Amino acid sequence: MTSLKYIWRNVIRHKLRSSLTVLSIGFSLALLTVLLGYMAMQDVWGEEAQKHNRIVVMSKEGFAGLLPITVVDKVREMPAVKAAVPYSWFGGEYKEEKMSFAQFSTDAKHVMNVWDEYKMDPAQLSEWQKDRQGCVVDRRLAEKRGWQIGEKIPIKGTYFPFDLDLRLCGFFEAPQYTDSLWFHREYLDEGLKAGNPKGRAVGKTGMVFVKVTNDAAIPGLIDAIDDSFESSDNPTRTQTEAAFAQMFVDMLGGMRLFIIMIGAVVVFALTLVAANAMAMSTRERTTEVAVLKAIGFPRGRVLRMILGEACLIALFGGLLGVTMGCGLLEGLHALNSQYFPFRLSEFAGLWLGWLAVISAFVGLASGIVPAVLAARRSVIDGLRRVI
Repeated sequence: MTSLKYIWRNVIRHKLRSSLTVLSIGFSLALLTVLLGYMAMQDVWGEEAQKHNRIVVMSKEGFAGLLPITVVDKVREMPAVKAAVPYSWFGGEYKEEKMSFAQFSTDAKHVMNVWDEYKMDPAQLSEWQKDRQGCVVDRRLAEKRGWQIGEKIPIKGTYFPFDLDLRLCGFFEAPQYTDSLWFHREYLDEGLKAGNPKGRAVGKTGMVFVKVTNDAAIPGLIDAIDDSFESSDNPTRTQTEAAFAQMFVDMLGGMRLFIIMIGAVVVFALTLVAANAMAMSTRERTTEVAVLKAIGFPRGRVLRMILGEACLIALFGGLLGVTMGCGLLEGLHALNSQYFPFRLSEFAGLWLGWLAVISAFVGLASGIVPAVLAARRSVIDGLRRVI
């Protein structure tokens, strides 16, 4: 009998036990796949932001502060600036949805110059620029919801004290799914003035996105912007778009370490579960292993066969877990692309290879002790054993 055939027969000898072990490994690795995939998604977001020579101007107070809209005009006049637009998060709700897509007010005349990698039909862009209550959305968001040109999109204000009554004028296409809607900054300002003419948000913007002519000019421009507003009533904090993206990763704080610790605990628990199953399996076959050694099977072959059994079970569990985890990541992207903005194909990478390494580790670690004990046990002790 070949070693592979013997290993396979032992795997299916106790179908219920093997199946439960595979499921335990599978569900645990599915959780680990989602956790590692989420961290990989954040890293890809930062890497993508480095490619487009954009910087972000914010209040020195961070997200809690606002900048006067005049900052945009001053930044546009600076050397090496190709375009600049205000960009303010609205944060409203669409119909009864509690987890709506992202909505931002911006400058329709200049926004496509800042995000010049985005594509949009010129006629639709022109229509949006003319319509004060017009808006444009990511094409994939429109397809997901079945929106058509001319459709009314009501947004209930939550952060701001008024509602938006928007009309869809067009679609933009981004390299990655943005799950975003853009509308006129002037429309936002009109609503704020009507509700509270002296409100702190009137004539203000949360951020200014700036397109720079070349990457070599970025460090000097960042310093020039911050220096020019340092002594004003609204000092700024300027950074690259990649650094801005990293802020959201940093907001997780110790969460990344916490995720790694959860992963380590999951792997440890998996190893114990699989080791228990392998210990039971080898203990039941003590006499059988002794007979194999008596007819000429060397210790090394016995060791390899038992380790092979543990690794094969871990392999099945790993394949099941990674498949389920990847399916969950795709499902989360479809359900809430605001927090899971990438499809699996857009951030698949080395982290998937680490899951294969983890599966192999679980197999080896769970089988090594039972395998060594079985290989070292003498033939006489094995034949004396009564199961």
